[in-house]
Amino acid sequence: MIYPKLISKFFLLFLTISFSLSSAFAQQLPGQMEVKEDFSEEELKEFVRVNVALIPVQENAQEKMVEAIQSSGLTIDRFQQLAQAQQAGNLRDAAETPEEVAQFNDAGQKVMATQENMQEEIQKVISDSKLSEQEFQQIYVAYTQSAKVKEKVDEMMDKEFNP
Repeated sequence: MIYPKLISKFFLLFLTISFSLSSAFAQQLPGQMEVKEDFSEEELKEFVRVNVALIPVQENAQEKMVEAIQSSGLTIDRFQQLAQAQQAGNLRDAAETPEEVAQFNDAGQKVMATQENMQEEIQKVISDSKLSEQEFQQIYVAYTQSAKVKEKVDEMMDKEFNP
């Protein structure tokens, strides 16, 4: 059945969106936000439609990031190891050679450029939808924090892919 694979992509897409919207959340939500749960059927349908439209955007960006990493001479696993080392502040210790640091930096710049392009595409899809960015964010927050909304959206996704 294709649904579990798509839900997994849907979940990954939520992670992607969360990164692209996190700065907006941080600026707009300085503290606890009350989770709205009373969305109309139409709002939830539009939210699902937008996320379905974003799946190819996310897949394309993911492919480009993999290509960028591999074209820089690193494997995905090694790039992730170096990224974790960089976050911990010890990239130079984790890298085997100065050339590997250069490969990581090259791949990182390409990945960041791809992510920026993807974020622009995500913002365009959202702005072209019937939902305002704020409405989309509210539903997104509800999806991640409310079992009721998550169940309803997942049910709608199931119907979308398994009519």
